Amino acid sequence: MPDRHLVVRHITPADFQAKAEVHSQTWRETYQGKLPQWLVDKITPEFALEVTERHDPANVFVALVDGEVVGYAELVNPARKPSDYPDTAELAAIYVLNRCQGFGIGRKLAQAVFDALPTRRVVLWVLDSNENAQGFYRHIGFHPTGQVQAEDNGAQKELEYANFDTLA
Repeated sequence: MPDRHLVVRHITPADFQAKAEVHSQTWRETYQGKLPQWLVDKITPEFALEVTERHDPANVFVALVDGEVVGYAELVNPARKPSDYPDTAELAAIYVLNRCQGFGIGRKLAQAVFDALPTRRVVLWVLDSNENAQGFYRHIGFHPTGQVQAEDNGAQKELEYANFDTLA
């Protein structure tokens, strides 16, 4: 990845299909063996394109390396329940293709989200079995809050992380 040209910017309609492909591929790379196979299989490029088209482009960022979409991030402001901290946004998604991880792309995507927010207080939810993501989030300044939510009728647990002291 060294000596390649990286750009992180808001998504445009011209990026939708490529972002959907990355969404589908990163979902498989991240969750194969961690989530039920029917759920992994559900996130097809077609499904991901429908999701992408519904989201406000102002809240979606893409990372391009030499013009190729290799990752994306999405924000929600204010954060969704069950997070209920005042003046807090949510990093709703951040994914980078496996082959492009370890080169600072995730950090640049996260920074683009932070720069777009009127608040510096951000939460996110991460699957309890996704230790790689938890390590990344700790690396960029997040820590577990102790809050847990059940997903998929209680079959999966997600952990809340925050970049601020939740007691303040």
